[in-house]
Amino acid sequence: MLKDDILSCFDGMSAKVSIVLKDLLKEEAVLELDAARVVPSASTIKILIMIEALKQVMESRLSLEEMVFIKPSEKVDFSIISELDVACYSIRDLITLMIIISDNTATNVLIDILGYDNINAQAERMQLKGTALNRKMMDFEAARQGRQNLTTARDMAYMMEALYKGRILDRNMCDLALNILKRQKHKDLLKRYIAEDIVVAHKSGDLENLNHDIGIFYLPDAVYLLGVFVTEAESNVLAKHIIGKVSETVYEHFCAKI
Repeated sequence: MLKDDILSCFDGMSAKVSIVLKDLLKEEAVLELDAARVVPSASTIKILIMIEALKQVMESRLSLEEMVFIKPSEKVDFSIISELDVACYSIRDLITLMIIISDNTATNVLIDILGYDNINAQAERMQLKGTALNRKMMDFEAARQGRQNLTTARDMAYMMEALYKGRILDRNMCDLALNILKRQKHKDLLKRYIAEDIVVAHKSGDLENLNHDIGIFYLPDAVYLLGVFVTEAESNVLAKHIIGKVSETVYEHFCAKI
């Protein structure tokens, strides 16, 4: 059985794993494993931030082409913006960089523009029970104080499926979000052990001994959603391996059905 094959991917390994798997064409939940467990979101929270940004664009509160000046004081680590001698970026650029390379400066600037309250209100409207934005990226002092960004595999799956079905924003904005997610540059988790040319709209996240990745896989005759959230792993290498093996197992299952 598929569930047994998935469980064997991390049997005996030191890590906590949450999984959500859904066949989107058949609209069938295939597997949920500890999917309501609240975990530090790492960069997967950026999906929520993108949704709120596109909602504000849809409502004409923002424009995708609006230019934003980035102050030197706003630049943080793990950011291509911090390395480039470019001062202004469009809202479209900031959303794209936040997702495809998980740029932390872009994320923090968008948080300031959108507002914590608006981002978290969007989570409440979607009835995400375990998701909250409580701090900016790279704010280690806030993290030490216990202000961590949180989510669940189930909440993230809800957002991804809502984008796929066009029910969270208008169809154009949902398609824009999915097209950005398809350009993801971090391919060492869900795509670790599968064919390079498989189209996946996904977002990953990592902290120490923690890795997550959630995405929609577009196969010729199947579309499925898979999220694997690994915490308390012995190492990030192990966490990435678990995500990759689970993804490979699921991919082979859907390929065999075609």
